[in-house]
Amino acid sequence: MRLSDSLRIEPGYVVAFVGAGGKSTAIRRLVPEITSHSPVVVTTTTKIALDQVDLAKEHFVVDSMGDLASAIEQYHSFGSIVMTGQRDENEPKWLRLRLDLVEKLIQTVRAEGWVLLIEADGARGRSLKAPAEYEPSLPSYCDLVVPVVGLDVIGEESTSPKVHRSEMVKRLLGLKMGERIGNQHVVDILTSPHGGLKDIPASSTVRIVLNKADSNEDLENGRQIARGLIRTAGIQSVLLTSMMEASPVKESIARVAGVILAAGASTRLDGLKQLMTFRRRPLVIHSVETALEGHLDPVVVVVGPEGEAVKNALMHHPVHIVENTEPGRGQSSSVHLGLESVQDQVEAVIFLLADMPLVKPDLLKALVEQHRRSLAPVIAPFAQGKRGNPVLFDRRTFHSLREVKGDQGGRAIFSHYPVVQLEWDDSVLFDVDSEEDLRKMREME
Repeated sequence: MRLSDSLRIEPGYVVAFVGAGGKSTAIRRLVPEITSHSPVVVTTTTKIALDQVDLAKEHFVVDSMGDLASAIEQYHSFGSIVMTGQRDENEPKWLRLRLDLVEKLIQTVRAEGWVLLIEADGARGRSLKAPAEYEPSLPSYCDLVVPVVGLDVIGEESTSPKVHRSEMVKRLLGLKMGERIGNQHVVDILTSPHGGLKDIPASSTVRIVLNKADSNEDLENGRQIARGLIRTAGIQSVLLTSMMEASPVKESIARVAGVILAAGASTRLDGLKQLMTFRRRPLVIHSVETALEGHLDPVVVVVGPEGEAVKNALMHHPVHIVENTEPGRGQSSSVHLGLESVQDQVEAVIFLLADMPLVKPDLLKALVEQHRRSLAPVIAPFAQGKRGNPVLFDRRTFHSLREVKGDQGGRAIFSHYPVVQLEWDDSVLFDVDSEEDLRKMREME
């Protein structure tokens, strides 16, 4: 996967990189990816090496508002530029752009639909660091902040050459003499308000990059770290990357919500379908437990006005109940309510039906795994050449889902996005929608 797609960078975005282990390399990968559809400005609020001006096509030294205006005026001739301060007199680096100039640059970037990439932290080429008191140097507004760590630091001591400011790292993590850095230590430093989350503006999205996932062992360490990170509020996703590869992002790990649509009135059946039993448990319980065992988080159940009994059945399950007071508007009304309750927390949502008791957690895990590797907009199970349920929708489809009307639900947007097919068994085709379906279900008990 491309880095810009996985970070979900859009025109007008301001993106700041902090931490260690691949910030400059990430920017180097992003510039050509983004310039295919949007101009790019690269700058720093710390210092960058002299040779890093080749991150873009042209370099401008900007010390004043006049310099900034001149650089912006010439910008259209290049498509990508680096802006820095003067050359440092004491070391082979370019000085940072002043923060007032960065703030002015941000205004221009947002107005013009460019992308601004900021290296906001220094680590001297190391893989892990603890920020000093004056770090990171972040502008007051960023759309996206990307903390970076190199996975090759796992197994190293704090005194390793791969660690920047080893004494600060040691104190921050409470490491003992000779203790080696493990996966949980990386989780701890990245989730600390004195480490990876230090001084991040409240309005910023946070996506973490675990770089140097160059072997199967690195990947497994990265997955374990990511599972710890995405439990932290405010961390939207974790990318496992190997920046030297043609396709740098190997996996994008994030929370995927489960929304169970249980507001139907069961007009073709005698009784509330969601509470009809299969193998001595209500149908809605099967869907809820499948979602929970499939590690979907959060799990939301959308119920109708008559759903008090459904709520009572679910009182001992860790789910969020949303009531649809107007289910007569069609399934789309439940889709809207479920999506609204989770959209700010997750990278994708799986919509489950409350009348499909044969769906198992393995299917949900397979949908999530496919999404991690591809970030495909829509992933649907297929059996016998037919599309089944449940279906996963990536967050890039959320705006389309909010526009769906009537009783179509998510299938109304299938023609707008490529659908990745996941071959599965017949369980994805069976739902309880008629007396004949009910009879078949009883025969399977």
